[in-house]
Amino acid sequence: MFVVFFIFGNLKKFIENTMANIQQIAKELKKSLSNFDLAKATELSDNEAKTRMYLVEPFFEILRFNRGFENGNLVPEYDADFASLKGKKVDYAILFRNKPEIIVEVKKCNTKLNDKHLAQLNEYFNNTNDSKIGILTNGTQFDFYCRNNNGGFGLHPTPFYSFNWENIDGSQLEKLAEFYATGIDIKSIVDTAQELFFMEGFEEALFKELANPSKEFIKAVFSHMNGSRMTENIEKQIRDLINSVSLKSALDRLIIEESSKANSGIITTEDELKVFHIIKTILAQHKQIDTNSIGYRDFKGKFSILIDDNQKKKVCDLYITPTSHKIDIDGEKIDIPDIDSIVKLKKALTDKALSLI
Repeated sequence: MFVVFFIFGNLKKFIENTMANIQQIAKELKKSLSNFDLAKATELSDNEAKTRMYLVEPFFEILRFNRGFENGNLVPEYDADFASLKGKKVDYAILFRNKPEIIVEVKKCNTKLNDKHLAQLNEYFNNTNDSKIGILTNGTQFDFYCRNNNGGFGLHPTPFYSFNWENIDGSQLEKLAEFYATGIDIKSIVDTAQELFFMEGFEEALFKELANPSKEFIKAVFSHMNGSRMTENIEKQIRDLINSVSLKSALDRLIIEESSKANSGIITTEDELKVFHIIKTILAQHKQIDTNSIGYRDFKGKFSILIDDNQKKKVCDLYITPTSHKIDIDGEKIDIPDIDSIVKLKKALTDKALSLI
């Protein structure tokens, strides 16, 4: 028992220290980026070469990546040959252990970044085997891409993070702080991005299925109606019945059922259920965790996520109000204002769940 408390005590300190460090770096970045004469640099960047010199290199220097062929890790004109075409070079590669894990393609300042530019970055990415992240930039807009793990080839078509130097805010800077040279963790950044893409893909697929139900889905519904033989007329009837009205009615019943299972008399909110399903999706991706074992109990003032409906097997508590979203893992309360902040806690949540199995 002492070992368990020791491990999770250190985990709490690690999470707390990591978040504090990110916030501190974000403050430093805001100061450095704000003090930079962006208007003057933009004015001077009237071609691609000057955009690199006056905007892109200073941006990465603020992130503490040093330019150079020998001692620096921000290497310009990095070889990215592909097929029979030789002499192709990506504008920059950022090296980690002498491997180009981040590549950067630069376009002239004020150029509107488009699919053609992304296709060019994608070619370089596919032929730089060690690449994990591709960045497309015009000096003020920086779009960060990672590999497409959903059956696609090369980079995911949507950036997992975009930074606009002309519109600095707190949420942008906290994400940018993860790329600070002294603390960057490429694997963690990419894993988080892939988790977000997975969840977005799930929600989009569910919407498409409900908006235009497949025959398989209609058959499944008919089977729950104790139907035996589905005719074209029955298929049409069911298809016509699957709409926003029937789905809202089913959702209301589902919320009532889940609420009654959790704790009679407590109203389970939509926000609580949304966070619950995000955490459940995260936990379900570990092979040792049975999706069916993950449940919850709703109490006055808190919402507990449990294993095997056992209060002694509590993964975490949620404290969700209209103005505040917090999660409590072993006594440590952490703000979770968005999906990204929840996904960052994947390891802590998974480790806690595994300790309860």
